[in-house]
Amino acid sequence: MRIRHSEGSSNYSTTDTSSSDEDAQLKKLHARMCGIGHQKYNDIVPRPRASPGYWLCCLLPLALVVGHYTTIRNQTQCPDMPVNYKIVTIISVALCIQTISFFVYLNLQAKLYKWLIVFIPFICGTGIFKVFLNESWTWSLLWTLAATIFYQRCYILVMRYMPMSFTYGEASILVQGILLFAINCMLILNGWLCENAHHVFGDLANLNVIMMFALLWLLVVCILLAVFKCLRQPLLFYPLMAIFALGATLSPVTKPLPIVFLFKFIFRDSKRLYIILFYLGLVAATIFVISWQLRRNTKQASTRVRKMFHLLVVLVYVPGLLYECAFLYIASGVALALMAIFDLLRILRMPPFASILESAFHSFADEKDAGVIAFTPFCLLIGCSMPMWILPCPCYRNDYGLNPKLLPLFSGILTVGFGDTAASVIGSKFGHTKWRNSSRTFEGSLAYIVAILTPVVLLCLLDLMALTSVQSLILILATIITCLVEARTDQVDNLVLPLVFYIIVSLV
Repeated sequence: MRIRHSEGSSNYSTTDTSSSDEDAQLKKLHARMCGIGHQKYNDIVPRPRASPGYWLCCLLPLALVVGHYTTIRNQTQCPDMPVNYKIVTIISVALCIQTISFFVYLNLQAKLYKWLIVFIPFICGTGIFKVFLNESWTWSLLWTLAATIFYQRCYILVMRYMPMSFTYGEASILVQGILLFAINCMLILNGWLCENAHHVFGDLANLNVIMMFALLWLLVVCILLAVFKCLRQPLLFYPLMAIFALGATLSPVTKPLPIVFLFKFIFRDSKRLYIILFYLGLVAATIFVISWQLRRNTKQASTRVRKMFHLLVVLVYVPGLLYECAFLYIASGVALALMAIFDLLRILRMPPFASILESAFHSFADEKDAGVIAFTPFCLLIGCSMPMWILPCPCYRNDYGLNPKLLPLFSGILTVGFGDTAASVIGSKFGHTKWRNSSRTFEGSLAYIVAILTPVVLLCLLDLMALTSVQSLILILATIITCLVEARTDQVDNLVLPLVFYIIVSLV
């Protein structure tokens, strides 16, 4: 995130927003935004000092639709597209319609119009399932009811019990992603049970199954901790984590077992061992940066210090996407699981790690980390990994040894790792001319454009990426559009910019 306030300015953290007076003011403000007639939603408090971000609810469904469309159009780039991808894509569209209808409902005053809005998601969703899945009207209606009602319930619970953590749009991406992930797991499980998928898969297919079910185990653990407060004691929490580790590594979802398959996969190629050592070195560098910051007299890390994590992410993802895509795929899932566990330790104040993690969180948090969750670090990882997670056949290579979808896969790295980092550093140090009604500067935006285009040109010169003339024009268009979004949006750009860039460059 690019912060333009001075180094000495106070950061907006949970300690700054915990007073009952400010909470009451935020609730009153939200009540005025939603209208007088929505008393049952007045206890929802979005992230302060940010616009609602309603438009974000369309990003993930649109990314899935574009990915599905281009894959169907260019079947040679993905000869074995997963059959569940179409179902997940259609459900995402239904969830998008449900989210838009809910936002319209919140801002309407007339009761008649509100009741009409309620039925729009069911009508549209049923029609979508009927047309694109060729299901009966009964099954289409049941699919729609199950998906949209459960989604809206989860959305309200997230906004209600995680106050000031997300804007309305950011929460929609989060809940959509989690629900689509769970549905995808069920579809994979159904195929595994019906087809007895113990036959030989490709490496990525097996790694996908391992990662999906490991994260599903972790999601179940988080739900249990949210429902049963007794599990939040150290004597029960750590055994629960041990059960999660056993379930993730020993569940019979692949043949051989996940732990055995992973060891065979890693030791099959010595190059992967060198990459693991390289990644461990980056982990050590991360720990060193955190320790160095905690030992400094200044409590709050500067913008340039926080951007060091962006550079570390670049060092992880660039060689991974170029040479070991499948290994990076599973490594990104492991990193997400570890981050979630560390945040649980911090939030639940589990000894002996809670105090260190809490100090690190407050030292590196920015104004978008107003809630209890370390939202910005999660978005950094998710933003860089999401193109790889949602793209069908992300590791496919053509006869020339090149990945034709390498540019979409680099969406997160280019926009967040290179572009946003350059914009933040150059803009804060050399920026003088600001955009109208924004803290961003023209100098930072120019650095953003140069920082994205330069690595792409280098990759093309090294014959690691091949772009046609049309793709080059689309790249320039995507860079300019995301530059404008970065300059104007107050949403979490670690999450928004990769999706916007991915949607545009995936059109060809």
